[in-house]
This record gives sequence, C-alpha cells and structure tokens, in this order.
Amino acid sequence: MKVLLVKLPEEISRYIPLVLKVRWPDLSLFRTEDAREAVQLVHSEQPDLALLHLPERSEESSPEDGFALISQIRSLSNVPLIVVGQSDDVMDKVKALELGADDWISPSSRPMEFIAKVNAILRRCSPYKHGASSFLGGRLSIDYGAHQVCVSGKPVKLTPILYKIFCYLAENEGRVCTSTELLQYVWGPNSGDDKELLKLNVYRLRSKIEDHPSDPEIIFSERGVGYVIRSSGSSE
Repeated sequence: MKVLLVKLPEEISRYIPLVLKVRWPDLSLFRTEDAREAVQLVHSEQPDLALLHLPERSEESSPEDGFALISQIRSLSNVPLIVVGQSDDVMDKVKALELGADDWISPSSRPMEFIAKVNAILRRCSPYKHGASSFLGGRLSIDYGAHQVCVSGKPVKLTPILYKIFCYLAENEGRVCTSTELLQYVWGPNSGDDKELLKLNVYRLRSKIEDHPSDPEIIFSERGVGYVIRSSGSSE
C-alpha cells in the first residue's frame, strides 16, 4: 500500500508508519512538507491513502493552508484522504470534511482505532482503484484491477489517457466535470489550459465507446464548461 504523508510533524510521522505497518507490511511511504509537491505526488504516485496534518489555530499557525490543499487534492483525485488534526474546533472538522476529507483523526488516537478508521475508509473507497463498478444502470462497467472498460457487456480497449478520462467522468456520473478539472486530473496540476487537447481525446474516447460519436448517447458536452456522462442530454 502506498501512503502519502503531508506536513506531518516529526513525532507523528514516526508513529503513524509503525502503526500502519502492523496491518500493511508492504507499506510504501512518500513524505512532503510542500503543498505543491503534495499535489504532484498525488498525481504521479497515485497513493492508496493520503494523510494531511492540520495544526491548531494559534498566533504561530493556522489550518487555512491545509484547507486549501484539501480542495486542491480533491479537485484532481478521489484518493482516500484523512486529516490528522490537532484542533478541537468543531468548525475546523466540519470545514475539512465539507472540502473533501474522508475523515478526521486525532494524533492521540489509539493504534487499533486508527487502523480501524483507515480500514473503513479504504473499504469504502476500494471500488475506485481495485474493485469493479457499473454506471448508467449497468450499461458501463469498469474493472479497476484489470484496467478494463466494458460498454453494454463488450470489452473496449482504451489507452491510459482515455481510460483516465473515462473513469473520472463515470465516477462523477451526472455531474458536469469542467475542462480544467479534467486536464488537471489526467495530465497533472501543471497541464495548463489546453482545451483542444482534451477535446481531441474526448473525441477519441467517443469513437471507442459510442455507436455514433458525432451524436453521442454517453458522453455529453456542456458548451464552455466541460463534459458529463449521463443517460440523456444534449451535445454541442
């Protein structure tokens, strides 16, 4: 299992790996104190779990940078994200969860409680990377372990780029994903704003999964905004 540790104080970053290795002996760790590097590692390493430290509010520290980082990470990845928070402020916990964190754990949590929470989150999020999921009432399916996409029960061969676009749209079924959001997720946080690149790849994806790519029934365009997978809608 690959775990990303972000801005964890030294005493916590020593303790947490020891606890996790009890349950996951093959643990691989990535550590960073830098928000930009954290975003890059989420994209390049695709960790199974991210742990982000949020400090208490004081004259010397504030959790606001951490809140911004939660939003950044969540905008490009569905990686399970746990906040290791030292604050007792309920509103800080609420804000972290509303921004996309999956749970909030105190650094003083007992090892068995910590492992149980991590297990629960990984179990809840596991279909995203390891299991299988279906969309559009079963018309679309993704086997994450095999990196296999099926449309109406028929396997479809996709390049890694097309697979990432398809998975992201499918996992957000019914929600319009902005072009910027897709670019950052597929090509990384430094991808720029090359909407033509995205448009070309969406066209290629449609040619693989649609019966009539020019009159799509799966991936729809929202002019000037982005793309969405849904059962019905209008295309540009």
